[in-house]
Amino acid sequence: GHVWGVYAHAEIDVTPEWLVDLAVRAEDYSDFGFTHNYKLATRYKASKDVNIRGSVSTGFRAPSLQQINFSSTFTTVQAGNIAEVKIAPNYSSLAKAAGIADLTQEKSVNASLGFTWKASKELSITIDGYWTSIKDRVVLSGQFDGSDPDLDAGLRAQMAALKVSLAQFFANAVNTSNTGVDLVLDYNKRIG
Repeated sequence: GHVWGVYAHAEIDVTPEWLVDLAVRAEDYSDFGFTHNYKLATRYKASKDVNIRGSVSTGFRAPSLQQINFSSTFTTVQAGNIAEVKIAPNYSSLAKAAGIADLTQEKSVNASLGFTWKASKELSITIDGYWTSIKDRVVLSGQFDGSDPDLDAGLRAQMAALKVSLAQFFANAVNTSNTGVDLVLDYNKRIG
């Protein structure tokens, strides 16, 4: 596979106090297609000691080679029962029989807002709130049990042919979001 990308970035002093930062990235992956991502950040000098800042951006992460191609068979013990487990590549016939779609990219949106304050010559304080949302995260699925009569007959037959009782796959199966606050206190005092 191959990838090509183009990136452009600009910083603009709208006024002596207000800075705007813009960025755009376009990439084309032979495996996953075209993506475009953006960033807008700004900083405002409210006073000589206080800066207010914020940003909004989008993101993209292609599945790793390990997530796409990982294949393993191992033995597990669950509730006293010994069983063989197959982790099959996402593109395998086993994954297709389980109804697992081809892996696609993870997409994210990020936002932050905060300020910096030079409280004194020695002390600076930074507080930033952030929010990150990730869609279609690649995770390892739960285990498909070959003895489950509700499981697709074709999948059960393939598992029996491989002599495995359980099967797992990497899939775009989870959406997550995180919020938080970062607080940094920096105190520098010269002694002697």
